[in-house]
Amino acid sequence: MQTRTERGSGALVLLCLAQLTLLLDFSIVNMALPAIESDLGLSATGLQWVVSAYALGFGGMLLLGGRMADLLGRRRIFVVGLLVFGVSSLVAGLATASWLLVATRAVQGIGAGMVAPAVLSLITTTFPEGAERNRALGWFSAASASGFALGVLIGGALTDYAGWPAVFLVNVPVVALAVLFAYRLLADERSTAPRTGYDLLGAVTATTGITVLIYGLTEVPRLGLASGRVLTALGAGVVLLVAFVAVEARSSAPLVRLAIFRNRSLTTANVLSVLVPGVMGAVVLVLSLYLQQVKNNDPLVAGLSFLPLGLTVVVAAPVAAMLATRFGVKPVLVGGALIVGLAMLVLSRLSPSAGYLGVVLPGLTLAGVGFGAFFATSTVAATSDVDDSEQGLASALVNTAQQGGTALGVAVLISLAEQRTTGLGARTADSLAAGFRLALLIAAAVAVVAAVAAAVALPGRARIPANPTDETRVGDRANATTD
Repeated sequence: MQTRTERGSGALVLLCLAQLTLLLDFSIVNMALPAIESDLGLSATGLQWVVSAYALGFGGMLLLGGRMADLLGRRRIFVVGLLVFGVSSLVAGLATASWLLVATRAVQGIGAGMVAPAVLSLITTTFPEGAERNRALGWFSAASASGFALGVLIGGALTDYAGWPAVFLVNVPVVALAVLFAYRLLADERSTAPRTGYDLLGAVTATTGITVLIYGLTEVPRLGLASGRVLTALGAGVVLLVAFVAVEARSSAPLVRLAIFRNRSLTTANVLSVLVPGVMGAVVLVLSLYLQQVKNNDPLVAGLSFLPLGLTVVVAAPVAAMLATRFGVKPVLVGGALIVGLAMLVLSRLSPSAGYLGVVLPGLTLAGVGFGAFFATSTVAATSDVDDSEQGLASALVNTAQQGGTALGVAVLISLAEQRTTGLGARTADSLAAGFRLALLIAAAVAVVAAVAAAVALPGRARIPANPTDETRVGDRANATTD
């Protein structure tokens, strides 16, 4: 018979593996795009949709998925989402038509949008707030923050040695094992609050608004901010989200209880989770383009170049969670954001002649340390002092902030890099590198702004007690709602 500790450890491994798989799928396909283009005859727009469809399905489903986890059972939504993700991965790997591949990528994203908030809320409800939860969130953050970088590496290897379908088919055995162990390791908990109905209008306006907004952002690098299609999508998304807020303010059973934003720690962490993950998402793409377009590396070599980032995050996130337990969330989070800014400054020295060891390696290593620290502590802050009945909602909010921030960061920074390159005339290695340098300098400034905002807005607290049952827990928690 398993002890509580053994079961908790097994559950944490399962949940971290699921989270890693979801995040890998954002970038694992990037290195397979040339092979997909050759086999299926996709246009440049079609290739963009192979990437964007997943982000749209994922981001659009998060809020609804998180609330479903609270109301219908976290393990149930975790399993259902995994099955949707796994079946669509199988179909994507077997696809012989471009439209089918794009459609299944969107369905993959919908499944992932159900799983992600269920994963985080299962962790926050399984482990008591304090040192034990911080430790669990440290490992969760390591899996999350390293996923994008490791996806580039794994995607390059699978594409080179097994062909592009392998980047989708690899999910199938992972999902099968996760579903099997879910019933052995995870408790099926749901909200015990009485239900007064379902907020159908809120679900429709939130899901549609987020999806349309992310669509507009993903089209910015291709069409430009002045495009009528982009402006229409961004405007419609904003209008729908404003309508969503109005609906929630009047609903008797809101999808998002607006009073949850009175939690200063949660609100600040969500705003910060737009900024720093946005920087990191854009930087991974910038470096992928630099390594292949400027340095002429093949996909496998370019993917291997990101290994230090993934490995550093895996080490940094759990260490940061332990430091937050001892010294408080605020100083560790601020330090993480500042280190990300320093990493961007180091990377901004890239050029056609820059060496990997002199610029890319130290920049990626610093970025891994900083982002690992930021991701772990922002996740702790975003889920602190939230009742178990709303942990799915809190998890969905921070996931939505991260995904929206990544779409925003990529849209803005890649567009600015492209404008800089175009302004220099011919597309040469020098002009491409100049565009990338501008994007990285702006990324550094955004990270510093995030650090300052965290220092000002996050509640300041004494360290989190090692024993979460300590009588001082309520008064001394690092992320209390009020001072």
